[in-house]
Amino acid sequence: MGRHRLSEFIARYGERGYAVLKAIIEEASSNWASFKLGDFSFKGVKKRLASWGLDYNPSLLLARLEREYGVIETSYKSSSQHWWVILDRDALEEAVREYEGVDESPDADLRVKALRLQFYSLEPLRILGQLKRMLRQGRLSSQEKKLLRRIAFEEVPLLVEFAEKAIEYRDALSRELSIAEEIISTAEKLVAMMIERTSGLEDSSLRGLFKPRKESPESQF
Repeated sequence: MGRHRLSEFIARYGERGYAVLKAIIEEASSNWASFKLGDFSFKGVKKRLASWGLDYNPSLLLARLEREYGVIETSYKSSSQHWWVILDRDALEEAVREYEGVDESPDADLRVKALRLQFYSLEPLRILGQLKRMLRQGRLSSQEKKLLRRIAFEEVPLLVEFAEKAIEYRDALSRELSIAEEIISTAEKLVAMMIERTSGLEDSSLRGLFKPRKESPESQF
């Protein structure tokens, strides 16, 4: 079973599946609780996801990991708590490493490996989650505007630099390029929303504000 079954899990549930697996591993490795009833808890996983800006309920995926994939098992459950133990930690860690490109075959292009490592070191799921949460709110606080500026000036340029290099390896890095595109497009929507609210411009006045320039296919990502 092991890694291959969990690779199916990630393929089935995408970024959410990957994020839940990663949250489980990090929670199991943390020492935040002096008294534990298992390797990790529902509250811990949900809090970890929220710290990355991902505010969805992981209960369904945790249930699937226990019942269908058999890699975790309930160790304690009450009306207010749910704890699990990990039955196959190696499989969890290998599946996450494979997804992040850390565990690729020795024949994999070293350049692809390096680009994938650089990409995931930016914590793209955290960035995307933060941006999506702000977009859903429809209005930015002063702190969220500062966060958006920091992302725009510090993290987006690194994502663009990654994308410009990764386009040469589009087949191998299509997933990462897609996430980078989504981050940038979501940030653009937020900036347009901020401009509209602060300047009083109508939506029609902002149409095409971030419309991409026509470039050759080789230069786009």
